[in-house]
Amino acid sequence: MNSPSRFRNKLYDYITEVKKDILKRYSIDFSFEEIGDLLISVCRSNDFGVMKYQNDRMFLDEEKFWSWVDEKLIPNTITVNLGDEDIVRLLIFCIEITYQMFGGGTKATITQKGFRQRRRTFESILVDQFVGKLGEIFVKKFLEKNYSARVELDWEISTQIERYRNDIVNAVRNVSIKSSPTLAGVWAEADLGYDYGIMVKCSVPQQPILQFFIEVCGFARLLDFAEERIPQSNGLFRSYLNEIRNRVKAYKCGDMQTVLKGFVCGYFKTSEYSPTPEGSNLPYLGLVREERYLVPINELKWTKNEWSRFVEEVEIS
Repeated sequence: MNSPSRFRNKLYDYITEVKKDILKRYSIDFSFEEIGDLLISVCRSNDFGVMKYQNDRMFLDEEKFWSWVDEKLIPNTITVNLGDEDIVRLLIFCIEITYQMFGGGTKATITQKGFRQRRRTFESILVDQFVGKLGEIFVKKFLEKNYSARVELDWEISTQIERYRNDIVNAVRNVSIKSSPTLAGVWAEADLGYDYGIMVKCSVPQQPILQFFIEVCGFARLLDFAEERIPQSNGLFRSYLNEIRNRVKAYKCGDMQTVLKGFVCGYFKTSEYSPTPEGSNLPYLGLVREERYLVPINELKWTKNEWSRFVEEVEIS
């Protein structure tokens, strides 16, 4: 189970059937890769006790796996259209904070420790910001829809790097919401200083900003502009333009088709755990580069009663 790609290839037929069954039962269209990564995650963590052991071999208990799908995955999965108000707000926020990072308007840097001291491009930072904050929107939708909570997110761009900022600004306790684009992951995390950590696995297009650009017609306008500037006699580039148009012709201007999916895995109270020291080595994660709370996802609180208790404890009801 060390390689998600080999795992998916080995269980290709089974994953394909699971994908079809989930679409038929719940009308949620997970991709083959998404189902494969979610399956390897539940196997790695042995959530719901899905793994059976016999004669030094491991087997998937399909009944328990489907219990996990029915009871945990589907009820805790939120789908949001790319044109949703909060997603549009997120895009604008990410563009502005990225410009400020490059312009020195915020103390956040473009070579932060979490990125191994490498200098990042504008585009990579923009996507990191988008995916990193996307989980907050999924949590907001999830709690407001299912628990009548009132969730206010932090949209302020600070001029200072604070030790911690509450991701739910109207909560009386410090809440950390971490987004992961890696559906195969098995660890939830929170930085020091927080009272609660929430883990969200986010499924987004490989190039979410480009997809946004395509669906709001910015891409079509770029192609129109290019056709005006490139002479008709330049057959090579005319063929390039035609190929690109064919790839995006299914998208009508302003018709936002892309759906983002978020699996709210659950939450944990940091008071019940000790921070994991820097330099530790964890299965399926590797070297811990900074001391923080790291909790196996099968230990998270996720039931209706536990989420109701969370809403009461942080006073957002």
